[in-house]
Amino acid sequence: MPHAIKQEEIQDVLKGIVIPSPPQVIADLQMEIAMPDPDINEMAQLISNDAGLSGSALKIVNSPFYGGNDSVTSIKKAVIMLGVDTIIDIVNTICLKNAITGDHPMSDNLYATLTRFWDSATDVARVCVMVGKRMNLSPLDQVYSLGLFHNVGIGLLVSKHDNYLHIMRSSYQDEGDRIIDVENAEYGTNHAVLGYYTARTWKVSQFLCDIIAQHHNQDLFSTNNLTENREIRILAVLKIAEHIVGMHRILGDTDVDREWDAIGDNVLLAAGLTEYELEDITLQATELGYGQQQYFS
Repeated sequence: MPHAIKQEEIQDVLKGIVIPSPPQVIADLQMEIAMPDPDINEMAQLISNDAGLSGSALKIVNSPFYGGNDSVTSIKKAVIMLGVDTIIDIVNTICLKNAITGDHPMSDNLYATLTRFWDSATDVARVCVMVGKRMNLSPLDQVYSLGLFHNVGIGLLVSKHDNYLHIMRSSYQDEGDRIIDVENAEYGTNHAVLGYYTARTWKVSQFLCDIIAQHHNQDLFSTNNLTENREIRILAVLKIAEHIVGMHRILGDTDVDREWDAIGDNVLLAAGLTEYELEDITLQATELGYGQQQYFS
């Protein structure tokens, strides 16, 4: 999968949008992970030093997705039980949400919209893990990160443009165009491009950044080596998760998932999953309440 964006195009494609930087705790955790012998105690302490972050992390750890029995009362215990990769995923989720919503003034409607957006982003990330498990993929934190970051550009565009929700609905409802084509025509950039740069700023692997940049490129599923290309298989995880969560309904306010109608069969082929398995994962996700967010309006 080639790089979609060249370095010299950055200023043009960002169109004045400021990509949020990760907080210091993310940089510190990444530095510790890069050590020859990462210290779990040090990582737990870095998270625990921020009361708001650690409290939010423990709330997520004790949610139904991770067991839901309120038995994890410390970050150190959470790291031991769930592993470093999972805790880092949780911390990234919290910090990325805070970076997008931020402390800058915004209307109640905008704050509510961004909150619903992050609910849907987290749902997609978690369903990515469910699909990845069914496909026996590893590491699962990779598909979680993809689900979390792939639509982060939507949050940036919502904050920048008052008419973005209308444009997003149009992009899902209009026939004949890719989802990003409507955004490109209106703004000269799109949420996949902004997601690419945000993920890169947050030190997400280049492998995943490239997938984020291309995640609405339907042509990728027209190749002949769908089951042999790891990038396509990882992207298939995302497409299945988006379909299960119902991003066409949440973002587009439409019951028709045009993108899935166009590529769904090849997505399942790339994933090595049957329609029956898709229905089974969908049932599990529904039971956990994923994809129940209100429309953005």
